[in-house]
Amino acid sequence: MFTKSSISLSLIVTALLLVSYTAAVNTLHTSDDEFSRTLPVSSRLSYTKLLATPGHLIRHANHFDERVYTDTLQKLTSLFSGTGRGYTDFASDSGDTPWLLTMMNSLEALAEQDTSSDRCVNDTGHLITSMVERQTWALKFLDATGKIGPGLSELRINFVGDYDLCLSLVTPPTNETEGFKGSYTTLKAALGPVTNPLAMLMIQWGVCMPDSCSEQDIMLLLGEALRDAGLNGTVSVLPAENHREEREATPATVAAIIIICVIGILMFAGTLYDIIFLQWPRWKIEWAQDERNVNIGPGSSENGGIKGGSGRQDDDEPLIIHEELALPPPVPSGRFAKALVAFSVYTNGSKVLNTSQAPDSITCVHGIRFLSLTWVILGHTFVEGLSVVENIVTEVPILLHRWTFDAVANAFLSVDSFFTLSGLLVSYLTVIEMKKRGWKLNWGMFYFHRFWRLTPPYMLVIVLILGLQQYCGSGPLWSQIQPKDKDACTNYWWTNLLYVNNLVYAKHSCLGQSWYLANDMQFYVISPLMIIPFYFNPLFGFASCFVFLLTSMIVTGVLSAQNHWATTLVTSSMSGSFESYFFDYYVTPWCRIGPYIVGIVTGYILASKKNKIKLTWPIALTGWSIAIATGLAALYGLRGDIGGKHPSSLGVAALYNSVARSAWAAALCWLIVACVSGWGGFVNTFLSWSPFVVLGRLTYMAYLIHMCLLDIYFQNQDTLYYLTGFNIAVTFMAVLVATYGLSFIFMLGLESPMIGLEKIFLPKRRKD
Repeated sequence: MFTKSSISLSLIVTALLLVSYTAAVNTLHTSDDEFSRTLPVSSRLSYTKLLATPGHLIRHANHFDERVYTDTLQKLTSLFSGTGRGYTDFASDSGDTPWLLTMMNSLEALAEQDTSSDRCVNDTGHLITSMVERQTWALKFLDATGKIGPGLSELRINFVGDYDLCLSLVTPPTNETEGFKGSYTTLKAALGPVTNPLAMLMIQWGVCMPDSCSEQDIMLLLGEALRDAGLNGTVSVLPAENHREEREATPATVAAIIIICVIGILMFAGTLYDIIFLQWPRWKIEWAQDERNVNIGPGSSENGGIKGGSGRQDDDEPLIIHEELALPPPVPSGRFAKALVAFSVYTNGSKVLNTSQAPDSITCVHGIRFLSLTWVILGHTFVEGLSVVENIVTEVPILLHRWTFDAVANAFLSVDSFFTLSGLLVSYLTVIEMKKRGWKLNWGMFYFHRFWRLTPPYMLVIVLILGLQQYCGSGPLWSQIQPKDKDACTNYWWTNLLYVNNLVYAKHSCLGQSWYLANDMQFYVISPLMIIPFYFNPLFGFASCFVFLLTSMIVTGVLSAQNHWATTLVTSSMSGSFESYFFDYYVTPWCRIGPYIVGIVTGYILASKKNKIKLTWPIALTGWSIAIATGLAALYGLRGDIGGKHPSSLGVAALYNSVARSAWAAALCWLIVACVSGWGGFVNTFLSWSPFVVLGRLTYMAYLIHMCLLDIYFQNQDTLYYLTGFNIAVTFMAVLVATYGLSFIFMLGLESPMIGLEKIFLPKRRKD
């Protein structure tokens, strides 16, 4: 009868795994209380927890030695004796499987619970009975369920089944059941009590269940099975995740669709108006000039023939080679027409793809900006992939022990490059304006321009991701909660709008990488306090910057010593101080402003003495040598920390945290000064390469969307990702190309129109 046989075979498999793996874990060095802080809690890790994962892994890499590996395999062999011969044997009730009897004994208690679904129990019982009878359709459910594979001692405990096969299964109705379809569900259980979500060693198992079973039903079945097996307290049941194809439209989804429709209509109308009324008349003039230039030549009339065979020209057409006239750019009349053209794909695309630069521009900045974001994407590709990696425990420690991998493990310096460039450009442009108009600029417009330049695209991207990302994938690794920070975006989006998400509800940040934008805006707000003194006296400006920089360094050093901060995010997760390091140091403006200040000083120097910087060979050689040594020390000087063999002392870590980022900024600023002054050589030639001008314009949109693309890519995998250096490199290059391709579209639809609208409705900004 179904009340005694309605336990799913998937639950039996799960119970066997949990019992066997618990015994295996007991053979490990469980005396370390922090041992469980190894694997992420789920595939839906937050941005912060993803950054912490590599350090937790290398911290416990030494727990797994050859003896433990052998002991684990022996225990697994004994526990699975008599159950591993095949699907039909595994479904047998011959009595050689004590766990099957245990599961059967728990059915009566489960059937008495009012909270369980009768239909789920009946359908599951029908499935089990059909498996025992070796019916093909029932065995396919088992076939679609994840299987125990090799590497249990290496914590390969995420067992992914066949998602597509499961969803394709349909059971015909019978006298006992109405029929059901396959539903792919991820069962989750933590070894030990659930305390810190990051400190859980969690088993995940993809099982194919009847679609009549809800997540609550499956949790009850699993919990009862574990209780009967005597695993209470040893194993904690976590919420199951039912991977359904249905998607629930949210208010953000409606808003995103409306935004796309409105912007799409404006882009179409603006492009059509631009081409018909502005570009077409200009093109006709240019075509006429080109045709005239081609047709005029020796011995021919302007029309390309001999008039009347006489060989002479018309008297009213002089024999000249027409030069192409410099036609002024077409300008629409009226604000409405101008606003419409602000959405023109043709005009905006021409501007974005234009590689020409002003004579006084700092050309090498474009290459630095693009390469810095490339570095950011590389680091995020590595950490984002960890949520679905199969060989995470074995491969990550190997990579972190290689000095060549330090550029990825310590990729956080790429953010300091952006802080440096931001401070340099703000100072450079503002100082030039103050030289022309005095220090009493329109500071209100100074702030509004920055807010308008960043905020509309920023907020629109959040709405689009919040509303549409859930429709961008499916599969066994695809989380039903999309994006992963959905709750934070829904409740605390206003912290992003006000650029305080690094300080207010920082642990619930929406769009995890946006902490940088908050810092950058906060630095921009106080930048006049460091820039204006330069107008009155250079010494005043240097003194102001020195005070800010020294204060930041002292505060950082003291806090680092008091809180025992390590040197990087990776090493802080090894030492157990990750949360304090990330939220009290890594995202706080008073600890991260150093590179921005170095950029402000450099920007002033370039704005006031750009054409007067004269370097000699000894000075240039010395400068390059010091800059290269400083940059390498900041990047590769943490080999002992990242590798875990020789961690820095408390004092050295405090010194590094307070000085290293500013030192990196100084090395980068020397590179820029050398390029501007003619001592950049091939470095300047490369960084000033014209395609970098276009790619540099796309970095803002690329920064906003690249994490979303990484989420979509990794969670759309049908199987776990196998981590190797080559796989990461290929994935990174593909994501990089996709990010910039999509950024170009977002630039045309979200960013460029906002810039055009500002110029239309605030035309006095530049005059003021």
